[in-house]
Amino acid sequence: MSTLIKRKVAMAALRADDAQGQPSIHSIRYRKKDGTLGYKAHVSKSFRHLPGASKYRGQVSLNHEFLFRNHDESDPAQQHFRILIDLLVEVDGHIIDHTNGEYRS
Repeated sequence: MSTLIKRKVAMAALRADDAQGQPSIHSIRYRKKDGTLGYKAHVSKSFRHLPGASKYRGQVSLNHEFLFRNHDESDPAQQHFRILIDLLVEVDGHIIDHTNGEYRS
């Protein structure tokens, strides 16, 4: 059975570096815009700017998205991708609680 973790705990885990100062590797499950679920087994945070008119801003609260690097993708041009934070469902098998506790019983 999966455990429930708060959104800010999930974001902190995704931003954490390992003991050597490299981004830590995680598995994520996310909801795609068409409603289906997506899964990536080996991702880490990324600091690379994606092509386009606007650049990725490092302060997550301003852009509501997280920039990842997919370590299972062999094509370097396809390794970096963005996911809206609200569409993240699971990190490392832990279900993300996006409610901030407003629905407590």
